[in-house]
Amino acid sequence: MDLRRKQIYLSAELDEHLGRLALATGRSESFIIREALAEYVERAAREAGREGNPLAELLTLSVACEAMDGSDEHDRDLYSEPGAPEACIGRDGGGGCARCEP
Repeated sequence: MDLRRKQIYLSAELDEHLGRLALATGRSESFIIREALAEYVERAAREAGREGNPLAELLTLSVACEAMDGSDEHDRDLYSEPGAPEACIGRDGGGGCARCEP
């Protein structure tokens, strides 16, 4: 098993419960945390895939986006009318835009 190191913070109460559980079961605290996290992730994945879950539905959307420099020109991309000179994106080097000028 390929294990990767992670550092987490636990409340004093949770740490105490984890230590007691490890002693009572004879398993390491790390094993218990991995086991609990695996169960949580599996349950969360099932719940996320349920029909009617808006976040799960967003993940399935396919959005076509032509913006190439959205972080630099977000106002232009959001508020310009399509076809306006200031709305051109993906310039071809000659000042034109492949989307606006054939």
